Amino acid sequence: MRSPVPTRLRLMNKVRAHLDASFLSDAVLALPSVYYIGLCAVCNIRCPYCPRQNFPDEVDNGLMSFEEFKKIIEYLNYAEIVFLFGIGEPFLHPQFFDFVREAKKTGIRTSTNTHGMSLNAENREKIIETGLDEISISFDGADEKVFNFLRAGADFKTVVGNISALQNLKKERGSLTPELQFATVISRHNVRQMPDLVQLSRKLGIKRIVFTNLITLHKENAEVSVAKTDLFADSYEKAKLQGKRLGVEIEYWPQHPFPWKKDPMPEFDPERRIRYACPDLWRLGIIDRTGNLKSCCYYENMSGNVFQTPVPDVFNNDLSRALRRSLLDGRLMECCINCGMLRRASVEIARVELENADAALAEARASGLLADADICLLESEIKKYRTFLKELS
Repeated sequence: MRSPVPTRLRLMNKVRAHLDASFLSDAVLALPSVYYIGLCAVCNIRCPYCPRQNFPDEVDNGLMSFEEFKKIIEYLNYAEIVFLFGIGEPFLHPQFFDFVREAKKTGIRTSTNTHGMSLNAENREKIIETGLDEISISFDGADEKVFNFLRAGADFKTVVGNISALQNLKKERGSLTPELQFATVISRHNVRQMPDLVQLSRKLGIKRIVFTNLITLHKENAEVSVAKTDLFADSYEKAKLQGKRLGVEIEYWPQHPFPWKKDPMPEFDPERRIRYACPDLWRLGIIDRTGNLKSCCYYENMSGNVFQTPVPDVFNNDLSRALRRSLLDGRLMECCINCGMLRRASVEIARVELENADAALAEARASGLLADADICLLESEIKKYRTFLKELS
């Protein structure tokens, strides 16, 4: 995986990000190290379980202004990766490649997603020319029948052909990028095809698949989900074995399959307070097309608007800190209950991250990119967090 270009700002931010990941404070030192920027909320296919088909009146269908995007570009100088995405098809934005070019100027790793129909000859040339680092292709079926049903409006043969053509163009141009991966939503329609999808990915030169479970938006579709079933577990194990054999990396991202189901909240006990944390709340910036920022896909409230207020002020404002503090105080939000990101903010995690901060500082020092004043400042911040750890212990 190609890394972002090391810079003074990025190296300092990396050290501070480890301090933030200790979860010893609700205030953050680093700026977001990961951005999801929703530049496009337009799509031209009709997946049957997508919110666009189920809640058409609630789905946005707009585009981010490129001029507004340039207001926040400076903050990508601190980050590791930016996902230029949207609840739609990013390549439909007429200025998509302008976004990529502008982001690449900062040396950041760039990523996007697609339904695969947009990987036509013209776009393939621009993908190579702009140096786009990564593309996640939504691919939900190992054969034409299943794929064309689950990705209605896309065509199995066309998408496979586009992927093959892009891989061939990379070879012709001697380009290692973009790295391609499959993003596959698993349901009763395709669960038995998981091993076949691994085999197909290998055939197409794709070395990573991220499986996730279907989010059923209506109760009547609950039976379509296979989350937490023996059927899914069995197919996933077969896919992992196939992946190990073929050299394909297999991941699973658990999502809450039933958003309409209200799970009981754990009782808050002030005498036996459990400190919780979510890495995303301390490191992630999700920005929609109008500039609203939040740090969680499932938490509805926005922290502020970064087209109107600088990112550092929004990321560390009272709303953002209160959200982090609620977890550290043991008060969970409903959206946290079944989230795979939720974890205990333990002393052990804090110790490890402080050690990681020391290692990152040593790496930054060795780069020669930091001034003596930068190093002194980071050493002071690490010392401060060691005090926090001692107080917690």
